[in-house]
Amino acid sequence: MLVLPGAARRRLGITVSARLGCAAVRNRIKRLAREVFRRNRELFPAHCELVMVAKSGAADLGYAEVRDEVRQAQSAWTREAGPGRAAKVEK
Repeated sequence: MLVLPGAARRRLGITVSARLGCAAVRNRIKRLAREVFRRNRELFPAHCELVMVAKSGAADLGYAEVRDEVRQAQSAWTREAGPGRAAKVEK
């Protein structure tokens, strides 16, 4: 995940490489990430732009696993990103 503070509102971008699977698999990953973002706004920092980069194994994750990954990343980006600083969280 990449987090860039200072945006006017909370926004999400999702990147899924073609190496992860066919279009149906990539679209499923993006739908799942958007659903986690939509249902769990409190996990994501306000006034930040976030970019999720899907890694290998993302196609095997379900809703609960993606939500748990975001929760783990949340603690990392709050540590890394101070006021006005971007953060990159690797998992």
